[in-house]
Amino acid sequence: MSQGLLITLVGMGLVFLALILLWLLIDIMVRLFSTKHHPTTSKIPEITSPSLSLPSEESENLDRRRRAAAAAVAIALGLQSHRIIPIKPPSSAPTPWQMADRLNRFTPIDDARVRKLRGAAR
Repeated sequence: MSQGLLITLVGMGLVFLALILLWLLIDIMVRLFSTKHHPTTSKIPEITSPSLSLPSEESENLDRRRRAAAAAVAIALGLQSHRIIPIKPPSSAPTPWQMADRLNRFTPIDDARVRKLRGAAR
């Protein structure tokens, strides 16, 4: 009994040790071969608001265009995530598997194929 328990514990220990080694190996490979972009010291251009030199009518027009573009993007993203896939209605025609099953059920069994019971006189 104790020998079986020892073999079980050693086997389970080896399995968990192998899993931990695989996990470490995968983690090391991900760190070596990942293509992460490290932040650099290059300046990111800042987005500035429209200059004050524009007349008020042009700045309002630009603001309306920006809002329209933002709304169009929001609607496109909303429609993209909720794509409707049409479902075909079930047809009334049976599949080949259903036809084979129905034929097997309704085909009369031939007496030559029926096995006779032992000791039964016919």
